Amino acid sequence: MKKIVFCLLLSALFLTGCSQTPAVSSQTPAEDTVSEVTETQTEETLPLPTHAAFPEADPNAVTFDDGNFSFASVVNDDDTAAEGELSVEMVDNNAMLKFTDNSTTVDNLDTAVQKIRISVGQLLRPDQLESVYSIGFDCYAQAKSDLFLSDDGIYRTVPGWIGGGGGTMCADGNWYSFADFSSSGINEYDLERSDACHVEFKFLLAESGKKWDSTVEDVNFSVMRWGMQNISDFYLDNITFYDIEGNAIPLNPSAPETTPEETEQSEDTVQKSTEENADTETEAMS
Repeated sequence: MKKIVFCLLLSALFLTGCSQTPAVSSQTPAEDTVSEVTETQTEETLPLPTHAAFPEADPNAVTFDDGNFSFASVVNDDDTAAEGELSVEMVDNNAMLKFTDNSTTVDNLDTAVQKIRISVGQLLRPDQLESVYSIGFDCYAQAKSDLFLSDDGIYRTVPGWIGGGGGTMCADGNWYSFADFSSSGINEYDLERSDACHVEFKFLLAESGKKWDSTVEDVNFSVMRWGMQNISDFYLDNITFYDIEGNAIPLNPSAPETTPEETEQSEDTVQKSTEENADTETEAMS
């Protein structure tokens, strides 16, 4: 009888030990699960990327890769136009035309307009002008201050809304205003440098003569950025001209590759000649 009781006790102890073993080993997968959840949550809260890459340019687009921007100029012929200077800057190994804003401040932020004029005559042949039905380009902005006040009451270094308009002189001799553009679905309130905003200017009244032709002198169009919410610089890239079917028009390969320095020297020469002619006319009148 004692042997039977002893054997029963041993069996009970053995069974108890076996039932406890899985309980100890089951803690390891639970710890791994907690670790995996923590790592997943960490990945979801990582900072946003610097900014999305610009779309690949059409082979016929003006990409500024050659550093030439002699066909572009700053427009500051009215009280609201922001004063600035143009240059080509490499950003993420991509060359872009940069408008460096030199005059927008907290006092004129609500009214300042950044204006860039593009001389199309240096990019297309006269016989190509009539084929242009739309103009596409990409743009973005980079904040230079923290004047933007977000909804949570924090001043942030972000460019804010990116939009504006543009216009040109048409074949009928009148000014044509392109439809206003506005960024959509890009990071402009989260990043110091916004994502790329694609814009397309269209000659919506082309059939009634509201477009270019070979008779238009000094063909150009302007890009205007207004409604700024923070002091920031403006960038342009991938300027492309399209025909009525949406095909990109090849750029004029024989266009003169005038450097910015040569353009400035030419303007100085014209100014000097004008002053000399004025002096000559004054002497003749006296």
